[in-house]
Parts: sequence; C-alpha cells; structure tokens
Amino acid sequence: MKLHELHINNFKFFPKQEPNSPLLKIDGKNLLIYGENGSGKSTIYWALYTLLESAFKYGNEGKSRIQKYFTKGDEYGLVNVNAPKKHNSFVKAILKDNTGNATEYLINGEDTTIINAQGNSAIRESHMASDFLNYRVIFRLHHIKHSQDNDLFGWFADEVFPYILIKGISTTQTAGVVYKNISNGPEKVKDYEDAEKDIFPNPKYKPSKELTDYKKEVFERYFQKYVSYVDDVKKWNDEISEFLEKVNKRANEILKNDFHQNFEIQLRFKKATVNVADDNNGWIDPKVELFIPKYEGKKNVVKRAHSFLNEAKWSAIGLAIRFAIIEDWTNRPNTAELKALIIDDMLLSLDMCNRDIVLNLLLDRYVNSYQLILMTHDRSFYEFAKRKIAIKGKSNDWLNLEMFEDSLAKFPQPYFKPLSTSLQTAKDYLNQHDYPACGIYLRRRTEELLTSLLPLKFRKEPSRDDPNVLVDKTLNGLILELENYCTIEDIDYTGLKEIKIYKDALLNPLAHNDIDAPFYRSELKSIIEVIERLEKIQRAKIVHNPNRNCNFTLNKPNGDFFSVRMKTKEQILLLTENSKPLRISVFTKCRVSSYSNNGVITTNEEDFDTLREVYDEMCNRFGVPTKQDISREFNYDGKIFDDILLTI
Repeated sequence: MKLHELHINNFKFFPKQEPNSPLLKIDGKNLLIYGENGSGKSTIYWALYTLLESAFKYGNEGKSRIQKYFTKGDEYGLVNVNAPKKHNSFVKAILKDNTGNATEYLINGEDTTIINAQGNSAIRESHMASDFLNYRVIFRLHHIKHSQDNDLFGWFADEVFPYILIKGISTTQTAGVVYKNISNGPEKVKDYEDAEKDIFPNPKYKPSKELTDYKKEVFERYFQKYVSYVDDVKKWNDEISEFLEKVNKRANEILKNDFHQNFEIQLRFKKATVNVADDNNGWIDPKVELFIPKYEGKKNVVKRAHSFLNEAKWSAIGLAIRFAIIEDWTNRPNTAELKALIIDDMLLSLDMCNRDIVLNLLLDRYVNSYQLILMTHDRSFYEFAKRKIAIKGKSNDWLNLEMFEDSLAKFPQPYFKPLSTSLQTAKDYLNQHDYPACGIYLRRRTEELLTSLLPLKFRKEPSRDDPNVLVDKTLNGLILELENYCTIEDIDYTGLKEIKIYKDALLNPLAHNDIDAPFYRSELKSIIEVIERLEKIQRAKIVHNPNRNCNFTLNKPNGDFFSVRMKTKEQILLLTENSKPLRISVFTKCRVSSYSNNGVITTNEEDFDTLREVYDEMCNRFGVPTKQDISREFNYDGKIFDDILLTI
C-alpha cells in the first residue's frame, strides 16, 4: 500500500485542513517538498511520526501521553496555537493498494481512537517498516565532548531497538521493549524475613531461618526466576551483538562502495551486566562504541573518532549505519501496509558530491522498497533533486510541492504553491500554439481522471497472452467504457459524450500537421471543456470500509417488511457530480448472509457485484418499487448516510 492522502487538522503549524490541500492528492506518489523555514514543512514529518508512534504508546501511561498531544495548552500539546477551543485536532492517513482498496490510520485525543491506535498491529508494523530521518537523528551520533567515549548505545536504544523484532530475543516484543523490561531487573518476590518487603530474587539471598519443605519449594521457584532473568539478559546481549555485527559489515560496504570513503568503522559492543542484590538490580547499561580501526590504509591512527572526523564524514557514517538497517528486513515486517522513508533536512551537513550520492541511493535503490517523502528548506537542493528525478525519467512517480508561510492569512499557516496540473499545462501549450504538446497533456489528464473515476471492472480486461491475467485497458478502452459507467451510476453523460467524438485527437496527439492546425485547435478546446466537466465528477472518499455490516430494510405500505443482512467486500465510495446531492457509488461487491420476510429468517449466502444489483434484486423479490439514489437505504454498520457525511 502507499500513502494517498494525509489529513493534518489543527496540528502544530497546520490549522483546519484545506479541502484543496495537495496533501490530499498524493495518490501513492513519492513526495519532494521544498519549504522555507517556518512554512510548516516539519509538521508533515511530525504528523506522520505522531500517527505511527501512537501504536507504541502502551497502556494508560501511553494513552495519557497521546491525550496530552491533542490537548491545547498542555506542556506536551501539539495542537495548533490558534485553534479554537473545540479544535478537533487530528492526523489521518489514507492508504491504498494497486486495486484501490483503502485503509485509514487516525489519531486524535479521543479515548476510542487512542485505544484503537494502541492495539492496531497494522500501524505498529507500518512504523517498524518505515523510517524517520532528520538532521537531529544524524547529529546525535557525534555530538559528544572530546573527553567522552563515543558511545552510541543511547542512539540505538532510542532510534533503532524500539522498532526491530529479533526472533532470538522475542517473537512478540521489540528489542527495545525487552531491553526496558530486563533493565528493570527480575520480577520482585516476597522477603521471607519481612513479609511487607519485596526484594529481587538473587543467588546471594539466604534466609536465616530453617525453611519448611513448602517454603523450600517456593524459594526454589524464586531462584528459578533469577536464573530465567539472567538467561534473558544473556540472550538479549548475544542477539544484539550479532545484529550489530551485521550492521557494521553492511555499513562498511556502503561507506566504501557508495560514499567512496577510505576508512572503516567498528561498532564494539560491551554487553550489559547485572549484579542483582536484594534491593538493587545491579544493572549496568551496555555500550556501543564506535572506533575507526583503519583510516586511509593506516591502522589505529584515529583515537577519538568524534573529534577527528569532520561533520560530512560523520553524516556519511550515520547514513551508512541507517541505510544498513533499513536494507535488512530480517527484523522488520516486510509485509507491512506502509513502508515509507520520511526525510526532513537530513542532508544539510553534506557537500553537493555526497548529496548526489545520497540522492542516487534514494532514487535508484531505496525507492524500490519505500515510498519516499523528501523535505528540504534548501532551494538549490530542491531544484537539484527535481533535475535528478527528471534525468532518471521518474517525474511521473513524484509529486513536487513548494511551501511558504501564508502572509495573507489571519494567523500564520502553510501556503502551498498551486500545482501545475496536466490540464493547466495543456492550456499553456494551447496558448503557445504548441498543439501536439497540448494534446499530450490532455491525454495524460484524461487517463488520470478516467483511471481515478472508473471502477476496476471497467479499467481491466483479460490479457491476450493469458486470459486469466487482467491488464489495464488502453485509453481508447477507458473512453468507450465511460458511457456505460455513467448510465449505471446515473451520471449525466450529455456533457461528456464529445470525448468519444474527439478521442482520436487524444489518442494520436502527434498525428497532426500545420495544415489542419485550426481544426485541431478547435478539437483541443472542446476536449478541455469536456475534461473540466469530468473533473467535477469524483469517486474517491471512503463512506464505508470492507467487511463491515451494510444491512437494509424494504417496507410496503401495508406494514410488511423485508430486511437483508449483508457485508461489503470492498469499500463504498462517495460520488460527487457537479451540484447534484452527494451519493454513494454503487460499485461495491457485497455478500448477503440472510434475509427476513416479516420476521421469517432465511439463511442463504449470495454474492453480488454491485450495491445496485443486490438492492434491485431484493426489491423485485419482495415487490417493492426501486429508487434511483439508494444512499439512504442502507445502514452502514449502525450509522446512517447523513451522519457519515458529517465526518468525511
């Protein structure tokens, strides 16, 4: 799945979500964002981080912390300072897969939402499979006084261990959670000498009095708790040591082969130790010390790496370590719904040569595994990245945004420079009399709109090579399907039918010469008018998620009723058409499980391709006249259509 929409409402620098925000039109693309300082660029970073991190805020303490984030005026509050008292601060992400199936992640200050996020394994896995990188994450690696040891354990404990699952340590708890548990010592037990006192079980503890057989047995169980605890510590130490060895090896390969650095690093792990006493767990934290065993072919000439190496080399080290970790899916869920790299001004300390290296790594290697969200306040780097993406022929995979502080707004807030859409670009070329270029962009916009609007059954067809494999229809096929789709959805096709008349101009924009230029210009203007009408028809927002109840009841004037119990197999989407009332799209597969005829229940599973089909079929069976707009005929898992409209 990919991120398609990011809703940020009254959170940090963002006020109420604007309906035309480009963040609602990400559509699964990678993001390159330029934002001047103070424009709210970093709010995007922290909104996504807060949303995914909510799944790692455990228990009542975690719930309380999240509530504080969404409490205006709280010490930890992240609510926009200019938000009203009833601010409805939230962050919501809409993810979609290649077939259009969607899922929603949401976090706000409400109890039910927080509990859902805390227990949501999908959000948790998405965080583990994603990574957040900014300048501070890299800066922490070497921001150490000359007199101190270069211990990176705190960095790993905060940035890495909470988000990796090492099977040799635990199959259910991350390395960070296990570390937190074992660093607190073994589970305490009752002191035989003082019933009011709890102590740590340990081999030094010896009761002064003779114990009964029963107490000896209990004492042995206490000792076994200590033995089990020591075993857990050893297991954690051994597995972390092995993990760091793998990271070390791969990081050195990246430093040599990608960053072209002529030195090696060594992550030397000093294991955690314990010396448990009655009242003290005797825990001593491990260390991850970084050394430079070889520098420009010479061994052990660098004694204190954090003082000797410059910031650019440290950034290369930090990125090499981080890249080594994100390349390894052994300890992270490769099947997570979202796998994203969110990068905010991470490359500030790199010169242009190293920036080029990092961009190549992101655009050639990591883009294959992650959806990239790359943000910077450096205009030259933004333009450099745009050119690099264009040179690689990947512009269509990216959405480029520019952010500024809105100086005309009543309160400070982000301003997004309007996007130049394919249609706007086509109009520009039309005015420049470059008709073939205009036609190319009109074709692109038509494909975008029809692909977004038409359900899967209208967009796919059997492959000529293998009828069991579905492939995308050509633009010609999409245009021919539009009328049929509009008929079923009761969409006015009158203003769209010219798209059939002028489809040849769309399909062959380069097949015109100067002789027929005036006629071609007229065709292009007509197509623009059709596209503008088509843009006002949208089928996007989610009304109802899959695998949820969607029952309905049919009533006769004489009091007889016929109720149907069913579940949707796909999401139900909202259909908007010009000034017509909002309604649902009928293209949702569903499964009827039973129906009741005046209280007499018949259990009979039936599958239907659309909501229209199931509604019309049941009306025919019971002799009830059908309605054209069936949006309000259904009960959406306990909610009515008008109530749902208030929330989307």
